[in-house]
Amino acid sequence: MSFRLPFPGLLLALALGLTGCGYIPRAVEGVPSGAPWEALPLRKWLAEDRAEPVALTFCAPPQCSPGLAVGVIRLNGKDAQITEAVLKDPERLARALRSPVGRDKPVRSTISVERLKDAPYPGFAIRLAPADGQKAPAFGAALGRRSGEELDVVLVIGDTAEAVQQTARQVAARELGL
Repeated sequence: MSFRLPFPGLLLALALGLTGCGYIPRAVEGVPSGAPWEALPLRKWLAEDRAEPVALTFCAPPQCSPGLAVGVIRLNGKDAQITEAVLKDPERLARALRSPVGRDKPVRSTISVERLKDAPYPGFAIRLAPADGQKAPAFGAALGRRSGEELDVVLVIGDTAEAVQQTARQVAARELGL
């Protein structure tokens, strides 16, 4: 099974566009450092009440199986409030993704979410798959910790639910603390 990010072009553009920023990328704590894992260079997104990327690391097959992308972001203001609500009630996200409102084409994906139980912070797992079953599903997980006005969130995307959830918990333990 090959690793398919829902936004591979975005990641490539981000990596190529930001390499000239002079920012040395920081690897995500909780995943192996060095090859075959690669850290992408990030710079603070310049907008109030927006997400600030902290770290982004990925490992793609054939060097890694299954493939994974792992990110840590920091949110403030309204974005932090909305994201925290979704972490606690992921069905809100699923309803929004299923909704045809504001879309030119109907939603043709199956979407399922579940709260991550026994996790140290609020979070969820998500499964996205084409409704026709022609392609394998993609899996994701998110865990977040509120600290004052800031919300730090660990995001993991990958090919298997088990690897995604295990990685999300490992990274949350290192990045967010216990």
